[in-house]
Amino acid sequence: MWADRGHWNRFQRRFERSGFETYAITLTGHERPQRPASLRHVGIIDYVTQVKAQLSAMPALPVVLGHSMGALVAQKLAESVPLRLLILLSPVAPGGISMVAPSVALCASANIADAVLQRPFRIPARNAMYGILNTLSTREQRVVYGSFLYESGRALWEIMRGTIRVDESRVNCPVLVLVGSCDRATPPSVARRVAAKYGAEYREYDGRCHFMGAAPDVIDETVEWVVQQVVS
Repeated sequence: MWADRGHWNRFQRRFERSGFETYAITLTGHERPQRPASLRHVGIIDYVTQVKAQLSAMPALPVVLGHSMGALVAQKLAESVPLRLLILLSPVAPGGISMVAPSVALCASANIADAVLQRPFRIPARNAMYGILNTLSTREQRVVYGSFLYESGRALWEIMRGTIRVDESRVNCPVLVLVGSCDRATPPSVARRVAAKYGAEYREYDGRCHFMGAAPDVIDETVEWVVQQVVS
């Protein structure tokens, strides 16, 4: 949510140093300069359709990484597209796995009306610092929050209602789930249920929050896992 492809820069550089060709996707409506109104009728399946079209041009089965809402997009994608590997960072849960928790409610509290009215929105700084960026330094919080774009209220509404379901029997690749122990938007209790759904390997990082794109240990261990899976 609220991000363009730039949030994957550190992951891309690390993967490329290990010999991988990488692609980072800016989701529909998140291009800069942004036109928030373009998100008015965009939902999760629109993002899935977009990513599926971009993957169709790739010459080999891709390794797909998704973060937060992007991890829900990735789960739905893996239901219908063959993948080499699937990596879910701080994943939003699909329908059937409850996201209800006090910290999640506090994180989303300021944007409930945006979800119900399905209007584009940004998370207020106070909520972002509490639920998304809580273990980052003050400087990192300012930089990351300053990069946030508008997001689709319809997508948030679909997440809140649990309308995006995934048939795990159709996800036929190895899956890795990673989450921070201090994640308040996707608590570890939720991430563990997502991992169990896919029979995934599960890793929890002490002291990490929901925003994991700047965590060197998370990035390094993700790349190492991919290398091990590809070699084996």
